[in-house]
Amino acid sequence: MLVEHDPAVTIAAIVSWLEESTPIEAAAEPDDRLSRSGPRRPRLLDEPPLESDAIFRSRGEDILELLRSGADGLSANEARRRLAVYGPNRTPPPLGRSQRDMVAAQFTGLPVALLFGSAVLSFATGGLLDAALTIGVVLANAAIGFSSENATERLIRRLSRPTEHMAEVQRDGNRLEVLAATIVPGDILVLAPGQFVPADARILECRDLTVDESTLTGESLPVRKHAKVLDQAPVAVADRHNIVHDGTIVSGGDGRAVVFRTGSGTEAARTRALIDLARPPRPVIEEELSSLSGRLALLCVGASSVVFLVGLLRGEPLLAMARSAVALAVAAIPEGLPAIATTTLALGARAMEREQAFVRALPAVEALGTIDTICLDKTGTLTENRMAVVGVAIGEEVRRTSADGHSDGLAPDLLRAIAEALALCNEANLAMQTGSSTELALLRFCSDTGIDPDAVQQQSPIVRLQSRDQAHRWMATAHRLNGADYVAVKGAPDELLALAAHELTEDGLRPLDEERRRRILATNETLAREGLRVLGVARKEGDLRDGLPDDLVWLGLVALADPVRAEAQEAVEIFHRAGIRTIIITGDQPATALSVAEAVAVSRTGIIPVVDGANLADLDDQALGALALRTSVFARVSPGDKLRIVRALQGAGRRVAMIGDGVNDGPALRAAAVGVAMGRQGTDVAREVADIVIADDDLRALARAIARGRATDDSIGAATRYFLSTNLSEVLLMLGETLHGRGGLETPMELFWLNLVTDIMPGLGLAMAEPRGDVMTRPPRAADAPLFGHDELRDLGFDGAHLAASALAAHLILLARKGAGPQARAATFITLSLAQFAHAWGLRDRTPGSVAGRVVSETRLGGALAAACGLLAAPFLIRPLRTLLGLGVPGPGDLALSAGLAATSFGVGELRRTQRMNVRSGRAIDRVAA
Repeated sequence: MLVEHDPAVTIAAIVSWLEESTPIEAAAEPDDRLSRSGPRRPRLLDEPPLESDAIFRSRGEDILELLRSGADGLSANEARRRLAVYGPNRTPPPLGRSQRDMVAAQFTGLPVALLFGSAVLSFATGGLLDAALTIGVVLANAAIGFSSENATERLIRRLSRPTEHMAEVQRDGNRLEVLAATIVPGDILVLAPGQFVPADARILECRDLTVDESTLTGESLPVRKHAKVLDQAPVAVADRHNIVHDGTIVSGGDGRAVVFRTGSGTEAARTRALIDLARPPRPVIEEELSSLSGRLALLCVGASSVVFLVGLLRGEPLLAMARSAVALAVAAIPEGLPAIATTTLALGARAMEREQAFVRALPAVEALGTIDTICLDKTGTLTENRMAVVGVAIGEEVRRTSADGHSDGLAPDLLRAIAEALALCNEANLAMQTGSSTELALLRFCSDTGIDPDAVQQQSPIVRLQSRDQAHRWMATAHRLNGADYVAVKGAPDELLALAAHELTEDGLRPLDEERRRRILATNETLAREGLRVLGVARKEGDLRDGLPDDLVWLGLVALADPVRAEAQEAVEIFHRAGIRTIIITGDQPATALSVAEAVAVSRTGIIPVVDGANLADLDDQALGALALRTSVFARVSPGDKLRIVRALQGAGRRVAMIGDGVNDGPALRAAAVGVAMGRQGTDVAREVADIVIADDDLRALARAIARGRATDDSIGAATRYFLSTNLSEVLLMLGETLHGRGGLETPMELFWLNLVTDIMPGLGLAMAEPRGDVMTRPPRAADAPLFGHDELRDLGFDGAHLAASALAAHLILLARKGAGPQARAATFITLSLAQFAHAWGLRDRTPGSVAGRVVSETRLGGALAAACGLLAAPFLIRPLRTLLGLGVPGPGDLALSAGLAATSFGVGELRRTQRMNVRSGRAIDRVAA
């Protein structure tokens, strides 16, 4: 509602508001032209509270007085003084990741701490080489992680190179172009189509002004602005119709506005500040590896204590038993696990890059594979963030237009008549790409229907123009067309119908009666309910009389919208097949949001509940979480609302990914488990805070990235199972040898080499497996389901036991045959290694799927095992290494014994795996039957 106010009351309210704030004093007195008599008022704050109704409820001249500016703008001297006071008009970027941060992140977490602890213990007991090798593993792991993340960070920096915008201002009564960074409060902006708005400003005057606020609010259609005061201060940014905001784009019309906020005080900067306050949840992979590491730490302490105490009770030397205890600690710690996990994530990131999804932080690769809910911004994410004609209504026919502008079923002559009128009644230029987004969309439609709008405009230029204004909601242009006067009109359908007397049909002109008007208006209302912007189109032969058209010929309706991306529905279908729920969160209107939600089938049930953001303020986080679990669309939400919704879903136990492209998406992108930004149309802010950037803006790339993330999660799970079971076998073997009391594996060097042989290459082979056949047809792992549940832990214990039993059997047999010494140690070493290699082969993926994928995966694992066998043979071929490890040369009989015991262990493991697979299949059948 628009109202008028008493200027004296308004000024008093503004002064009262300012007196409640702490003023920023000027560096120097303002110039004489802007000085006032009487006591000096406080200067405007750099960040005045926009919630105050002073800015909205004040007349333009009152705002100028408040800002100590004038109709001619600031003087050059005053502008310089204010720039010194307020500083450059720049917004600090979101807190990014420096190289120092990326390096430091590689050395955090309990697994790395355990490795450092192992190195310290080795150093303390004289194992300098052991300590050096352990530290080398940590550094190699850090190098892999840093190099991968730093490469992606450099790419994001290239995509986000800042642009130095220019702005047109009025100073000293003259218009001039200045750097946007030099804009100060009190400057008068000159607004024209295509211009970037450099600061928050109150509109002083305008003509048919529309602004694209999509990056700030999510509103897909240009927002119409005016200069009148409002009866109350609107809370929602989208309702501030007498304000233009920093970072938005003028899409049509012109006007002037006085700046009242710059830099960190703007609305866009407030959204950026929310980003810095948002914190994502800890990555799932970090939580699970830390949990496992904690259990390993307890295992290390317990097993090492047993070895140490038993040795002391037997009268063994203190230092020798300390070294044996350290050896056991080394055996319990899977040194290769952090490196293999990081390598697997890096390989997943590289695979995602080939799919145009660039990963900024490696944990996001695995986190993406665990996502069960995706929150989608609408404008620029599901839609193209550009206006286009999506429907035409002529007579009784309503037809949707295709991407190339064709409307099958409509008479070509009638369609051409509409296109010709739209090309003439248009101030945009398609070749130069100047003009409002709406008018450019209309020209593209004309071009797609076979009319050259530039040629039509050149042949019949505008002779007289009647612009849309507050008195009427249409635009009319007069032309000379084919030697005769011609008027083209477009605008609000109801107003054009009131001016129309006839309708153009396939049979020619016919009178436009009330029944036809009613039907046309009903069609208009149907299209408008779908969230479309609908324009009426009319013409007449003759000239404009007194600037007002009459006796018009009605041509039809055109419906405009931000078109849904062609690939969006396919991507959403893929998400649903993968068991992932999708929610649209947008600042746009409910009707528009619902239309897009229906177009992409955002709900798997077909029922699409829509919640208006105005209803969220009274809900606490728990109630909001419960609402979000049953809502498919949130409309008219602010950046803070988006952040709250994401956090509420996380509080309800969901693993959430947020996909967006605008400044308003920034806080939610930062808070989500995985933030995904669009690379082409995305703002610098969105790209800076996202974990993953989709370079080509194709949502199907995200679906492929999720598949790769799930494959990475599977690979890390398989490698971790292998590491834990094999390291457990080494612990059990050493405990058995210690309790037996003769000729055990005592030095950390032996176990370190054993881990190098049996961990790194087989683990890498498991990690490099191709995605499973069911990777995108099964639901994600439940949020409360650990990587290793009770059943998996029992399986790990069983595997560790039968692996250790085979090696212990070799140890005991060789002790009985040849006594304690290098020969027995070599047989034990070989048996355990071969058993662990066979165990790695048993853990390969066996789910039904692509034969080619299975072949690739098994070939990679086979190659890795072959390389591991080469490392196993190295000590027996290289004398110095064999001497260092204290091993002998095994005979043929010893090798046959080791191979037989390893095969027995493999057979036991296969029987157990077959039994477990049958149990799981039975449970799956029971669930389906239920």
